[in-house]
Amino acid sequence: MAFPTTVHLSYGMEKVETSEQKQKLGTRGELPDGRVFYYAKNSSAAITPAGKIVDGIAAVAAHDMDVAATEAHSVGDTTISLEVPTTDLTKDQYKDGYLIINDGPGQGEVYRIKSHPAHDASDDNTVIFTIDEPDGIRTALTTSSLFGIVYNPYTNIKIIDGDGTMTTGPLGVTTIPVTASYYCWIQTAGIASVLSGAAVAVVGDAIGVSQASGESGAFDLWDVSSEEDTAPIGTAMTIPSVDTDNQVVMLNIRN
Repeated sequence: MAFPTTVHLSYGMEKVETSEQKQKLGTRGELPDGRVFYYAKNSSAAITPAGKIVDGIAAVAAHDMDVAATEAHSVGDTTISLEVPTTDLTKDQYKDGYLIINDGPGQGEVYRIKSHPAHDASDDNTVIFTIDEPDGIRTALTTSSLFGIVYNPYTNIKIIDGDGTMTTGPLGVTTIPVTASYYCWIQTAGIASVLSGAAVAVVGDAIGVSQASGESGAFDLWDVSSEEDTAPIGTAMTIPSVDTDNQVVMLNIRN
């Protein structure tokens, strides 16, 4: 099945969730007024209410760097054999994710994962990944080629932690309450309704993910002096009557 890179949404389509996948994860959607969304899959925990900031699943420490190729691969190959020790994999656990060569021949190249089998680490460390590129790899690989295996950031999204601990950084904002394990659109740019934390922002203020305990999924006033390790996600356009209300913001996470 072919999937478009950008889907031109009609008003209301951004509020539809489904139990079955309708687009590739990370597909860009845009409404006629320019608001931008990305297609995502929720984790096993429901997200409610709408307007929560979300991030993605954490990388697996044993997989995110220095995973060795088990054999040489020629230019044009569409499968890559890697040694994945200690950790079992379910079938297509990393589908739509990425193989990133962090060292050795091919360093810096990125390949999207199309599929891979289930893997029992106690039986065999070798896993064969099929990449989603018909022309195959562009650089000959050797057993000195080292890889990171990472999830698609839009798989298993969750409410972003309110204590400053993020797994991927902010990915977007929910447009509806999202059912556990359902597929949905999350907003990344344009006028949006986002949950406000206690540090209320006024019109024109830069906003960022709240760093306060108990404010998961909310934003607060972004202050470069105290939040230099995070980036702003947009600009406040209204003033809420009380904190914990949703506030109108000009969102600018990804356009």
